[in-house]
Amino acid sequence: MTVGIARKLSRSKPHRDALLKNLACQLFQHESIVTTHAKCKEASRVAERIITWTKRALSTNNSVSQAELRSQIQSKLFLAGDNKKLMKRLFNEIAPRYLERPGGYTRVLRLEPRANDSSPQSVLELVDSPVLSDSYTVNRGNLKMWLLVKSIINDDANQVPHNPLTLQNLHKLAKFKPEAQLHGEIMQIKKILYKEMSMSYDEAKENEKTQSLLKQAYSSSLPKKQRKPSSYIMVPRP
Repeated sequence: MTVGIARKLSRSKPHRDALLKNLACQLFQHESIVTTHAKCKEASRVAERIITWTKRALSTNNSVSQAELRSQIQSKLFLAGDNKKLMKRLFNEIAPRYLERPGGYTRVLRLEPRANDSSPQSVLELVDSPVLSDSYTVNRGNLKMWLLVKSIINDDANQVPHNPLTLQNLHKLAKFKPEAQLHGEIMQIKKILYKEMSMSYDEAKENEKTQSLLKQAYSSSLPKKQRKPSSYIMVPRP
């Protein structure tokens, strides 16, 4: 149930605050979480606020302001047990990733309803998550990019031109990311997906295709999405 501008989530305020703290911690730990759509939307608001405070703390030289911001961040997180290094991760890894981005640090993608009770489910993830971790294991986050690359592979396999919406989505991913970095991440995902789909992988050929695709994605002359005409009929006032 939604009252005012925030969802109550059928919980009392202390229980709701504890739930959102836990979801934010899990998001910052794993880059991606799956839960009900309502919880994803509320946890997204908390995570966005925390990243904004962290960016402010990184950009200010005032020690008093830094201390106040750190206190605000700590009040929204559980920092014991597995999360004891979460502040360090926020300041050293997550917030620096978004220094050039003015907002929109998280993404909510709808999934199929939950099997046991048909509740609407979604995935909440941090945008621009690296494809591989420092230990070269595949990260859970950035589902949108994985789906986008899979769509590109299917278009190439069927020898059909890429959908304009695919290029628009790729253009959005490229907005705050250097071309060389995005090129490397797409190549990494392609290599993994080709292996999973038991398809032959020609690195030189895929490298050429990716370069051509990114030229279109970084171009400012992409066709804009056409809006559907309004069904409302405007009539003069009597």
